[in-house]
Amino acid sequence: MPRNPRFDLQLDSPGLLERQWLEPGERTIDWIPQWRLPVFEGVPRPPWTAGQVLRRVGKTAALTLAWIVGSVVLLVVLAMLSDGLGGASADGSGGSKLKGPNVVLRGKGRDSVMGRLVTPELRCRGLWVFTDRRIAFVAVEGRTYGRFLSGAGNPNTFTEPVPIRTILEVRGTQYEYEGEVDRLRRTRILRRFKPAGVYRRIAFADGSGIDLRRYRK
Repeated sequence: MPRNPRFDLQLDSPGLLERQWLEPGERTIDWIPQWRLPVFEGVPRPPWTAGQVLRRVGKTAALTLAWIVGSVVLLVVLAMLSDGLGGASADGSGGSKLKGPNVVLRGKGRDSVMGRLVTPELRCRGLWVFTDRRIAFVAVEGRTYGRFLSGAGNPNTFTEPVPIRTILEVRGTQYEYEGEVDRLRRTRILRRFKPAGVYRRIAFADGSGIDLRRYRK
């Protein structure tokens, strides 16, 4: 039997959640793909495990070779993309594009509620999912498309369940949804504050929490 196709975090996630993860009657409010760690504000980043270090070293070596071989082509492509996307906005209506992070984990040290939830497994590729019952990070194991190859074409058809693990999960009784907030970001060179986008704010009892960039109303 042929194995399942490579999983696309952008295209295949809604079907995955519906088939394998959502509880009966549970409704998805928003979901966000993750290829790399979210932003940490006041919360220490998770340590690396030995296995993650080995995989990182191998991946870095392969990527370095690829960059050397295709550097000229890559620069041309990036220049074209920059020209094409420079005037696009977050909603495609013109103006400057908002560059805020997808997910921000907020807290005051490792002993805050959010700090205690941080684990090395948050380095996995997966999905941040916000429903009418819980907030969770779900890791998608196995073969997945990288960020720049994700989102093209049509959703895949899977003959077998996709291997997933719920890494972080907090039920609605353990947090308060404070609504939508406008976040700012600081530019790297001039250190000025600019709009980063609209976020859904989840707060725990001690004030720590999670900000999820709003993609779906």
